[in-house]
Amino acid sequence: MIENYTRCFRVSDTGICSYCYSRNIIKNGTTKTKKQQFFCKNCKKRFIDYYTYQAYRKNINSQIVSLTKEGLGIKSTSRILKISPTTLLKRIVTIANAISRPPIIYHQEYELDEMRFFIRKKSNPKWLVYAIDKNTKQVANFYIGRRNNSTLSSIVKTLINAKATKIYTDKLINYKYLIPKEIHLTKKYGTNGIERKNLSIRTNLKRFSRRTICFSKSMVILISILKIYFWD
Repeated sequence: MIENYTRCFRVSDTGICSYCYSRNIIKNGTTKTKKQQFFCKNCKKRFIDYYTYQAYRKNINSQIVSLTKEGLGIKSTSRILKISPTTLLKRIVTIANAISRPPIIYHQEYELDEMRFFIRKKSNPKWLVYAIDKNTKQVANFYIGRRNNSTLSSIVKTLINAKATKIYTDKLINYKYLIPKEIHLTKKYGTNGIERKNLSIRTNLKRFSRRTICFSKSMVILISILKIYFWD
Protein backbone atom coordinates (compact mmCIF):
# COMPACT_ATOMS: atom_id res chain seq x y z
CA MET A 1 0.00 0.00 0.00
CA ILE A 2 1.26 3.50 -0.80
CA GLU A 3 0.76 6.09 1.90
CA ASN A 4 0.99 9.83 1.31
CA TYR A 5 3.18 11.00 4.16
CA THR A 6 3.89 14.47 2.76
CA ARG A 7 1.93 17.71 2.91
CA CYS A 8 0.89 17.17 6.53
CA PHE A 9 3.02 20.07 7.81
CA ARG A 10 3.72 23.72 7.01
CA VAL A 11 6.58 24.08 4.59
CA SER A 12 7.23 27.57 5.94
CA ASP A 13 8.02 26.03 9.33
CA THR A 14 10.28 23.21 8.12
CA GLY A 15 11.82 24.71 5.00
CA ILE A 16 11.75 21.25 3.40
CA CYS A 17 10.37 20.23 0.00
CA SER A 18 7.28 18.03 0.32
CA TYR A 19 8.52 15.72 -2.47
CA CYS A 20 12.31 15.32 -2.38
CA TYR A 21 12.93 16.77 1.13
CA SER A 22 15.45 19.26 -0.23
CA ARG A 23 15.95 22.62 1.47
CA ASN A 24 16.60 24.32 -1.86
CA ILE A 25 13.14 25.91 -2.09
CA ILE A 26 11.94 29.43 -2.85
CA LYS A 27 8.63 31.27 -2.52
CA ASN A 28 6.51 31.27 -5.66
CA GLY A 29 3.47 33.50 -5.21
CA THR A 30 0.18 32.66 -3.52
CA THR A 31 -2.98 30.74 -4.37
CA LYS A 32 -6.50 32.18 -4.71
CA THR A 33 -7.04 31.40 -1.03
CA LYS A 34 -3.87 33.31 -0.13
CA LYS A 35 -1.78 30.26 0.75
CA GLN A 36 1.92 30.62 0.09
CA GLN A 37 3.28 28.64 -2.86
CA PHE A 38 6.81 27.27 -3.05
CA PHE A 39 9.04 26.00 -5.84
CA CYS A 40 11.76 23.40 -5.36
CA LYS A 41 14.90 24.04 -7.44
CA ASN A 42 16.00 20.45 -6.85
CA CYS A 43 12.98 18.41 -8.13
CA LYS A 44 11.37 21.30 -10.07
CA LYS A 45 7.98 20.81 -8.39
CA ARG A 46 5.58 23.43 -7.11
CA PHE A 47 3.57 23.05 -3.90
CA ILE A 48 1.76 25.15 -1.32
CA ASP A 49 2.56 25.85 2.31
CA TYR A 50 0.02 23.39 3.72
CA TYR A 51 -3.06 21.49 2.57
CA THR A 52 -6.38 21.49 4.38
CA TYR A 53 -7.99 18.70 2.36
CA GLN A 54 -8.85 15.63 4.42
CA ALA A 55 -7.57 13.39 1.61
CA TYR A 56 -4.00 14.43 2.46
CA ARG A 57 -4.11 13.05 5.99
CA LYS A 58 -1.25 10.71 6.82
CA ASN A 59 -3.21 7.48 7.27
CA ILE A 60 -6.04 8.10 4.81
CA ASN A 61 -5.08 5.18 2.52
CA SER A 62 -5.12 2.74 5.42
CA GLN A 63 -8.56 3.94 6.41
CA ILE A 64 -9.85 3.59 2.85
CA VAL A 65 -8.59 0.01 2.69
CA SER A 66 -10.11 -0.87 6.06
CA LEU A 67 -13.51 0.62 5.24
CA THR A 68 -13.52 -0.99 1.80
CA LYS A 69 -12.87 -4.41 3.28
CA GLU A 70 -15.66 -3.82 5.79
CA GLY A 71 -18.08 -3.43 2.91
CA LEU A 72 -18.80 0.31 3.05
CA GLY A 73 -19.88 1.86 -0.20
CA ILE A 74 -18.34 4.88 -1.87
CA LYS A 75 -20.80 7.38 -0.41
CA SER A 76 -20.55 5.91 3.10
CA THR A 77 -16.74 5.92 3.05
CA SER A 78 -16.72 9.45 1.63
CA ARG A 79 -19.04 10.66 4.39
CA ILE A 80 -17.04 9.04 7.20
CA LEU A 81 -13.64 10.23 5.96
CA LYS A 82 -15.02 13.65 4.96
CA ILE A 83 -13.59 13.58 1.47
CA SER A 84 -15.39 13.92 -1.83
CA PRO A 85 -16.58 10.77 -3.68
CA THR A 86 -14.54 11.79 -6.72
CA THR A 87 -11.36 12.02 -4.68
CA LEU A 88 -12.16 8.70 -3.01
CA LEU A 89 -12.66 6.94 -6.35
CA LYS A 90 -9.34 8.25 -7.64
CA ARG A 91 -7.58 7.19 -4.44
CA ILE A 92 -9.07 3.67 -4.61
CA VAL A 93 -7.76 3.25 -8.16
CA THR A 94 -4.33 4.57 -7.11
CA ILE A 95 -4.15 2.13 -4.18
CA ALA A 96 -5.24 -0.77 -6.39
CA ASN A 97 -2.67 0.07 -9.09
CA ALA A 98 0.07 -0.25 -6.48
CA ILE A 99 -1.10 -3.77 -5.57
CA SER A 100 0.41 -6.64 -7.53
CA ARG A 101 -0.94 -10.15 -7.72
CA PRO A 102 0.93 -12.54 -5.41
CA PRO A 103 3.14 -15.05 -7.24
CA ILE A 104 1.37 -18.33 -7.94
CA ILE A 105 3.03 -21.37 -6.40
CA TYR A 106 3.56 -24.27 -8.78
CA HIS A 107 2.25 -27.81 -8.27
CA GLN A 108 -0.61 -26.88 -5.93
CA GLU A 109 -4.27 -27.87 -5.68
CA TYR A 110 -6.85 -25.19 -6.55
CA GLU A 111 -10.57 -24.60 -6.25
CA LEU A 112 -12.35 -22.71 -9.01
CA ASP A 113 -15.81 -21.14 -8.98
CA GLU A 114 -17.85 -18.25 -10.34
CA MET A 115 -20.21 -15.67 -8.77
CA ARG A 116 -22.93 -13.67 -10.45
CA PHE A 117 -23.43 -9.95 -9.81
CA PHE A 118 -24.67 -6.91 -11.71
CA ILE A 119 -23.21 -3.78 -13.26
CA ARG A 120 -25.51 -0.74 -12.96
CA LYS A 121 -28.72 -2.79 -13.36
CA LYS A 122 -30.05 -6.34 -13.10
CA SER A 123 -30.40 -6.65 -16.86
CA ASN A 124 -26.59 -6.50 -17.10
CA PRO A 125 -25.30 -9.57 -15.20
CA LYS A 126 -21.58 -10.35 -14.95
CA TRP A 127 -19.63 -13.19 -13.39
CA LEU A 128 -16.62 -13.07 -11.12
CA VAL A 129 -14.51 -16.15 -11.87
CA TYR A 130 -11.64 -16.81 -9.49
CA ALA A 131 -9.47 -19.56 -8.05
CA ILE A 132 -8.02 -20.11 -4.59
CA ASP A 133 -5.21 -22.28 -3.31
CA LYS A 134 -6.88 -25.22 -1.59
CA ASN A 135 -4.41 -25.13 1.32
CA THR A 136 -3.75 -21.44 1.96
CA LYS A 137 -7.12 -20.10 0.64
CA GLN A 138 -5.17 -17.32 -1.08
CA VAL A 139 -6.83 -16.01 -4.25
CA ALA A 140 -4.59 -16.99 -7.16
CA ASN A 141 -6.30 -14.89 -9.83
CA PHE A 142 -9.69 -13.51 -10.84
CA TYR A 143 -11.43 -12.40 -14.01
CA ILE A 144 -14.74 -10.66 -14.73
CA GLY A 145 -16.92 -11.29 -17.76
CA ARG A 146 -19.77 -13.34 -19.15
CA ARG A 147 -20.26 -16.92 -18.02
CA ASN A 148 -18.69 -18.47 -21.09
CA ASN A 149 -15.60 -20.41 -22.15
CA SER A 150 -13.63 -17.25 -22.86
CA THR A 151 -14.05 -15.94 -19.29
CA LEU A 152 -13.51 -19.31 -17.61
CA SER A 153 -10.46 -20.16 -19.69
CA SER A 154 -8.72 -16.95 -18.52
CA ILE A 155 -8.42 -18.48 -15.04
CA VAL A 156 -8.04 -22.10 -16.14
CA LYS A 157 -5.00 -21.21 -18.26
CA THR A 158 -3.38 -19.51 -15.28
CA LEU A 159 -3.76 -22.66 -13.19
CA ILE A 160 -2.57 -24.97 -15.98
CA ASN A 161 0.50 -22.76 -16.54
CA ALA A 162 1.18 -23.07 -12.80
CA LYS A 163 1.19 -26.85 -13.29
CA ALA A 164 -1.73 -27.38 -10.90
CA THR A 165 -1.89 -30.97 -9.64
CA LYS A 166 -5.67 -30.84 -9.10
CA ILE A 167 -8.42 -28.36 -9.95
CA TYR A 168 -11.71 -28.73 -8.08
CA THR A 169 -14.87 -27.25 -9.63
CA ASP A 170 -18.62 -27.70 -9.57
CA LYS A 171 -20.32 -29.65 -12.36
CA LEU A 172 -20.64 -26.77 -14.81
CA ILE A 173 -20.32 -28.43 -18.23
CA ASN A 174 -17.86 -25.81 -19.55
CA TYR A 175 -15.11 -26.98 -17.22
CA LYS A 176 -15.22 -30.44 -18.79
CA TYR A 177 -13.85 -29.04 -22.05
CA LEU A 178 -11.41 -26.54 -20.55
CA ILE A 179 -9.61 -28.54 -17.85
CA PRO A 180 -7.61 -31.71 -18.60
CA LYS A 181 -9.54 -34.65 -17.17
CA GLU A 182 -6.50 -36.03 -15.34
CA ILE A 183 -6.44 -33.01 -12.99
CA HIS A 184 -10.14 -32.08 -13.01
CA LEU A 185 -12.21 -33.15 -10.00
CA THR A 186 -15.90 -32.48 -9.25
CA LYS A 187 -16.29 -34.66 -6.18
CA LYS A 188 -18.59 -33.78 -3.28
CA TYR A 189 -17.21 -31.22 -0.80
CA GLY A 190 -14.30 -30.52 -3.18
CA THR A 191 -15.18 -26.83 -3.43
CA ASN A 192 -16.08 -26.19 0.21
CA GLY A 193 -13.25 -23.67 0.61
CA ILE A 194 -14.22 -21.44 -2.29
CA GLU A 195 -17.93 -21.69 -1.51
CA ARG A 196 -17.12 -20.35 1.96
CA LYS A 197 -15.09 -17.61 0.29
CA ASN A 198 -18.14 -16.74 -1.81
CA LEU A 199 -20.15 -16.27 1.36
CA SER A 200 -17.48 -14.00 2.84
CA ILE A 201 -17.42 -11.87 -0.31
CA ARG A 202 -21.21 -11.54 -0.37
CA THR A 203 -21.18 -10.63 3.34
CA ASN A 204 -18.33 -8.10 3.21
CA LEU A 205 -18.98 -6.46 -0.18
CA LYS A 206 -22.56 -5.27 -0.64
CA ARG A 207 -22.25 -5.09 -4.41
CA PHE A 208 -22.04 -8.91 -4.47
CA SER A 209 -25.06 -9.57 -2.26
CA ARG A 210 -27.81 -11.63 -3.88
CA ARG A 211 -30.59 -9.15 -3.13
CA THR A 212 -29.24 -5.63 -3.05
CA ILE A 213 -29.58 -2.21 -4.64
CA CYS A 214 -25.83 -1.59 -4.22
CA PHE A 215 -24.80 -2.25 -7.81
CA SER A 216 -21.35 -1.43 -9.13
CA LYS A 217 -21.40 1.43 -11.61
CA SER A 218 -17.85 1.14 -12.93
CA MET A 219 -15.85 -1.93 -13.90
CA VAL A 220 -12.59 -0.12 -13.10
CA ILE A 221 -13.70 0.63 -9.54
CA LEU A 222 -15.03 -2.90 -9.08
CA ILE A 223 -11.73 -4.48 -10.15
CA SER A 224 -9.83 -2.05 -7.91
CA ILE A 225 -11.97 -2.95 -4.90
CA LEU A 226 -11.49 -6.67 -5.56
CA LYS A 227 -7.72 -6.22 -5.73
CA ILE A 228 -7.79 -4.42 -2.39
CA TYR A 229 -10.08 -7.05 -0.85
CA PHE A 230 -8.15 -10.07 -2.14
CA TRP A 231 -4.53 -8.97 -2.03
CA ASP A 232 -3.97 -5.97 0.23
